[in-house]
Amino acid sequence: KVLMALTEGGMQYFIAGARASVGMKAGRYLYEVKIIEALNPVESTQGIHGRTPQPRQLVRLGFSTAGSSLVLGDCDDCVYFDSEGNFGSGKMKKRTSQNFTRDQVISVLLNLDVNSPNAYTMSLFREGVRIAEPQTIPERLRDKPLFPHICFRNVTVQVNMGPNLLKPLPFSCRMLQSAAGSDVIESKESEVGVYNVMMPVAAPDV
Repeated sequence: KVLMALTEGGMQYFIAGARASVGMKAGRYLYEVKIIEALNPVESTQGIHGRTPQPRQLVRLGFSTAGSSLVLGDCDDCVYFDSEGNFGSGKMKKRTSQNFTRDQVISVLLNLDVNSPNAYTMSLFREGVRIAEPQTIPERLRDKPLFPHICFRNVTVQVNMGPNLLKPLPFSCRMLQSAAGSDVIESKESEVGVYNVMMPVAAPDV
């Protein structure tokens, strides 16, 4: 799957978000993301009175609960790594990893296996090499299904949920598409079939 967003007429200042319809409630699984295009939209000089959001290209990779905000970091019901090397959840954000950028396969691993020494942690890998130690997810998220969630600005990303890895890890770990049925749950939102579309009537450069 390839995800991309509008980047003209001020839309380059917004963060796009996408959440999977199948979430984890147990086990240890991963998904992969690769930035395949970094965009540099032309900045308008009309109506700009503030500072342009930085960094211009941004990617956040993580998990969230069903029905939570589509922008990772806007609420407490999420956990994520970003392309600037941060690990965050709600208002909490700290530097924990190396940066990642275009043409690199990034693996996001969530461990909900209660029998694992790294239970209730999330890890990050770049090109098959660990770039962040296992980070503990908040206790408030441990009893809730967690759905893969991606946010991005001014990039195009390729998403791989499985079944085959783009970049093998030093150990064996199945991808989400190959998860045991008892370890995952489908979001009730995906069964509704009715969706809302929000269109901004003004943008920062207007």
